[in-house]
This record gives sequence, structure tokens and C-alpha cells, in this order.
Amino acid sequence: MAEQVDQQEQEQIVQIAMNYFRQEAGSEEGANKMMAGLAKTVEEDGAKLVHIGNVLFLIVVRGKGVVEVHTIGTENPPRKLAEDFQQLAAYLQNIGVKMAYTYTAEDRFGRLAQMTGLPFKKFKVQVEGKPVNAYVMEF
Repeated sequence: MAEQVDQQEQEQIVQIAMNYFRQEAGSEEGANKMMAGLAKTVEEDGAKLVHIGNVLFLIVVRGKGVVEVHTIGTENPPRKLAEDFQQLAAYLQNIGVKMAYTYTAEDRFGRLAQMTGLPFKKFKVQVEGKPVNAYVMEF
């Protein structure tokens, strides 16, 4: 049974995503394209948006007990984002996830991972031919 999202939360989700996409894309047109891509992604089986604080976590199932996590939105101060990740980790563990990972070209996520106190491991990997930092957590 699908979870129902009330109208107010739906509006918050759209606002968080659009604000983030405007910042990332630098234009309304780019933000609309990114929003359309997100909408298409979450329609697929194995993809879900989890709303915690001022952040949306796009969770994509990549295998049995394995999920990929993407962060949409921002929190200030960074400690709040670390708390959001702690809540997400508890949620993922509760639904039977055994491993979660994310990746980014930015180094700042390493400091955030440390702030969470969660047992992340950091790896240098290639994604689409570009070097990125992968952060993996096993439950």
C-alpha cells in the first residue's frame, strides 16, 4: 500500500526540490527540467523520496538490501543536515536496508559524514568517467 502525502507536505516537497534545482541549474528552465527528471525517477519501482527536515532524500534500490542515496535540498546549520542523515539511517535500517551509499565530486560531504557519527567508509571511484568520493555505510 502506497503512503499518502498530505497536500501541505506535497507543497513542501515541491518547494524544496524547486529551490534546490534553481540553485543547481541557475535558471527556471533548467530547474523545470530537473524537476521533470525527478518526477519520472520517483514513478519507477525502487525509487522513493524521503522528506526529513528541509531535505529530500532520493532513495534508489540497487540490489537486495542496497540503496543509493541522493540529497536534494539544504539545511543550515550543517549540524541539522547531519541530524537528518541520522534519521535517514535509522529509517533505512528499520526497513531492512543493509548497505547505503552516495557519491559526490565535492569533498565537503566528508566533514558532514564525520558529523553524523555514522560508520561511513570513503572510497575514490569513477562515475561516468569522472573521479568522485563514494561514501558507503553498512548496517
